[in-house]
Amino acid sequence: MFTPSHFLKARPMRWPRRSLVSLLVALAVSLQPGLAQSQKDKDAQKKQDDAIRVETRLVTMDVIVKDKKGKYITDLKTEDFTVFENGTVQKVDFFEPPLGGGSETPQPGTTDPVTPATSAGAAFGGGRSNLISLVMDGATTDLANFKQVKEGSLKYIRERITDADTVAVFGIANDLQLLQSFTQDKAKLIASLEKGAMMPASNKSLERGQLTEGIEQMRAELNSLGGVDPSASPSGAAAGAAAAAQGSAAGRALIVNRILQQFNLLRSQLSIQRARPVLAALAAICSAQQGLPGKKTVILFSQGFITSSTLDWQVQSVIDIANRANIAIYIMDSAGLRTSAPQSTSPVPTAPLAGVSGLASTESRIQAVGGENVFDNVRHEGLNREYDILYRIAGDTGGEFIKGTNDLAKGLNRIDEEIRARYTLAWYSSDANFDGSFRKLKVEVRRPDTRITARGGYYANAGEELVSFSAEEKKLLAGVAAAEANPALSLFVELSPFRFRGGNYVIPMSIEVPPGAMKFDRKGDKQIVQFDVLGLIREKSGKVISRLGGSFNIGLTNEQYQSVLQNNIFVRQDMELAPGSYDIELVFRDRATGKTAAKRDKLVLPAMDAEFSTSGVVLSRHVEPIKKVAGAPEPVDVFSQAGVQIRPSPSHEFRAEDSMIVFFEVYNAEVNKETGNPMVWVSVRLMKDGQAVSKPIDYVLTENTSLPAPHLTFARFIKLTGLPEGRYTAIIETRDMMTKKLIKLQSPFVVTQ
Repeated sequence: MFTPSHFLKARPMRWPRRSLVSLLVALAVSLQPGLAQSQKDKDAQKKQDDAIRVETRLVTMDVIVKDKKGKYITDLKTEDFTVFENGTVQKVDFFEPPLGGGSETPQPGTTDPVTPATSAGAAFGGGRSNLISLVMDGATTDLANFKQVKEGSLKYIRERITDADTVAVFGIANDLQLLQSFTQDKAKLIASLEKGAMMPASNKSLERGQLTEGIEQMRAELNSLGGVDPSASPSGAAAGAAAAAQGSAAGRALIVNRILQQFNLLRSQLSIQRARPVLAALAAICSAQQGLPGKKTVILFSQGFITSSTLDWQVQSVIDIANRANIAIYIMDSAGLRTSAPQSTSPVPTAPLAGVSGLASTESRIQAVGGENVFDNVRHEGLNREYDILYRIAGDTGGEFIKGTNDLAKGLNRIDEEIRARYTLAWYSSDANFDGSFRKLKVEVRRPDTRITARGGYYANAGEELVSFSAEEKKLLAGVAAAEANPALSLFVELSPFRFRGGNYVIPMSIEVPPGAMKFDRKGDKQIVQFDVLGLIREKSGKVISRLGGSFNIGLTNEQYQSVLQNNIFVRQDMELAPGSYDIELVFRDRATGKTAAKRDKLVLPAMDAEFSTSGVVLSRHVEPIKKVAGAPEPVDVFSQAGVQIRPSPSHEFRAEDSMIVFFEVYNAEVNKETGNPMVWVSVRLMKDGQAVSKPIDYVLTENTSLPAPHLTFARFIKLTGLPEGRYTAIIETRDMMTKKLIKLQSPFVVTQ
């Protein structure tokens, strides 16, 4: 039986000098990583013909209902709702009423399940909570406006957050920063907001304003030249002569037009620099929450940004990911109340198209100029165009964009009222052909004189069609073979499949990189390391079904930095996959030096049966107590056992003074009819060059664990004291004492000084 005492007996062992760099830190520590879905939700109650595989997909949507006076209605039941998808009525399979909480908010009744066996709690994993993500956009918000963002957020935390809420705080500078993982501790949230208010703003609003002013001046000068088309001006030597001729309007127009092109190019690149980290951060936050129970909300404080058409895929990807995770994104203009006066004294076009298309030939209007075409230019013209993307993201995810107020707390209260008035409806779409088309959604309620707020539809994308990569990411993935053949740094990757819920596997992917090859930069009292982890999962057919990893910008204290130097940088991401064959591709890049390394692997997950079997063996030298959060559920983690958690060591490198942890799971052991318990004997021997270097260490397992799938857990320390340097193999024999079935496993490892 596995108990904490088994860890304590192995002393003297140091509590680990572990690396604090992990994928969980970069996204949301308390959430567990997002799970990659290769098979869509199935209706387990329906029998399927062996020759025909029927797949159904769960669609989830939040709905807000008001009466004719604008008051929220929170007492409706399942039968009060009718959902239409492309005009076809859908059967509501799961229903959850508003959670309530907050001040001056009516409390709803109890959950109204469709059937006792398929209540909302059962469907989404149990536990009802509001998951609220506060995101401060330092990429666009002026430093001076962080004060009102902080004050409004602090008031919201103090006055509106209740025991029904779990809140996280994120910041966006050049990338995503986790200021506080999901917690119900108000003191921690307040401290993180204070920290976030001091976050260095990386916005380039002033530079963009200066570029816009320059563009307007150049267009005004072109206007003054009397309608000369610069695209008709001579090129080459003739262009130089024309430019030298002071009296030549065409020559002057050519010079002005080239300056204008450079301004357009700079403005386009600047806009992309401002937009990309915000979009990537929203996608990461939403992706990390996919599959989690609760009503999920992201509140973004942003001054807005403009994107060129090259980023349209990324905007839509954010919306698609948020909709799949059923997250409503609310956005507040962090600049507060703005005036409508021009930001400069330069002439302002009277219409969005003015100055864009009037002074150029048809051909030059179609061609890209300075990295932008005429339609991209239009995005930058006129007033408040930086709001366009904010309206689109908020509206298409069921949220709202709020602007024009200096009292952000008042706007947050308005958002909070909606959060606590949301119903959650879910159904298995009657149209299983998810072909990427847009499906219109409509919700009706029986009660008369009501106003309904809900998403207008969704794109019926199959899982593999939602996977999006930027041009830079595609280039990085294209170099996987070369980076694997000629790695510039050491990369250790280990995939560890374990049985999970619903006949699927959960596969923790553990990554280690020795810090010696990485470049650390000191900024203030922190050591900064920046790296990218990017990967993909393909089915046997070659279709990409999920992406892996993310971008990391980690600031380490001196203590943490010393810990990393003595250990490897560690990243972990969990995947959930159905039985089948998969190809995994992964590339790691040190952003400061450009060094890369890559790994490719095949993952075969057999169909589960009732035969006596085990998982693979995981080796580790890191263990720590699990930090419990008051009121929060126990974390569901395959490596968490009896109040402690181990961290896999995919490098399989150990020091002689280490105690090596051997971890694996045992499935389908026969139960003794007299005791009601299984009895599994495990023996571990350490071998070197075919010779035993330790006596067999024997254990007996008798306690079954039912979740997430029935199993027995083997987790024991093996002392390495006295072993010389070299390569070793751990030989593990596992025998079911009831049936006498035997399984032999082995795992190589290295002992170093």
